[in-house]
Amino acid sequence: MNQVHSAGTSGGSPGRRALAVILAIIGVLAIIAGILYVAGAANSLHFMVGSVHKGQHLVRAAVSFVAGAALLTGAWFVARAGLNSR
Repeated sequence: MNQVHSAGTSGGSPGRRALAVILAIIGVLAIIAGILYVAGAANSLHFMVGSVHKGQHLVRAAVSFVAGAALLTGAWFVARAGLNSR
């Protein structure tokens, strides 16, 4: 019986690592969008939301910050679960 061991693969499976990286990138982008909403530069993001929006920047900023924090937390949990599954 042959057993194959992958030596030197710290961080768990590549799928978990990729998921953690994707979640982290989206989380950082959401936080950047929140900063842009607070700074008032969000009207330049109309190409992402489809139209120029007026008002409710603080609500959108709060949602962006919460979503970004949730995504970064999810990325941390996925990465941490990948480390513990070795």
